Amino acid sequence: MTNAVYTMTVRALAGVVSERAAETMVRSVLREQNLLPENVSAQEMQRMLSGPLLSRLSTVMPAARARRELLALSAQMADRYPKAPTLFIESGPSATWDDAPDTEMWNDLGLGADDFEFDDPEYAAGLSGRSYDLNTTMDQDTLIQTLGRLSGVQGVMVCRASGEVLRVRAVRDANGLAGVVAASAMLFQKRALRLLSADLGGQTVCVCPLGEHCVAVIASSQANVGRLLVELQQIKVAA
Repeated sequence: MTNAVYTMTVRALAGVVSERAAETMVRSVLREQNLLPENVSAQEMQRMLSGPLLSRLSTVMPAARARRELLALSAQMADRYPKAPTLFIESGPSATWDDAPDTEMWNDLGLGADDFEFDDPEYAAGLSGRSYDLNTTMDQDTLIQTLGRLSGVQGVMVCRASGEVLRVRAVRDANGLAGVVAASAMLFQKRALRLLSADLGGQTVCVCPLGEHCVAVIASSQANVGRLLVELQQIKVAA
């Protein structure tokens, strides 16, 4: 028999997707985390809401709306279970592509100098606190969402070391950059490189090898590339 935390989550999600889809989504995420609907705790569900469930819901609706829906649910759960506070940072930065009204933002975001400062220490150190298993779509999506919050980032790709694109989120279709990533992967295989950045005349692509994978970040021409490279160096891959 399912518990109150599970029931509360499914009922809330059933308000934005079908009841069947809501239950399938929640059960799938819990199964991936080795959790059960019968005994999942509020603390565990809060972690699911701000991570795996957010990634899943963002595939069926605009990511900004998915975040708003789960933020509201997370706040309600925190009210009901005071020992399980929300893990969403309401005022935290969101990925550039979440609220992109059209593809023109790819070339002109209208960002100012203040947009490239890391005033929030939690986000400044956001990549150093955990390891990512890039063989799983859940951790691929989590890494993409984390990198997408960095100032000036317009797209993120997770690829195999061969350059094959596995996951991508961007303001516009970024598949045309797959060739750049593949060429970078070849350089990493031939040379002892840890990072690579390339100016494409309007955007900058930064590529970082991560064991059997690599991550590519597409940033605006005004982005603080040095700070972005520092952040990429802090990514840890699960053994």
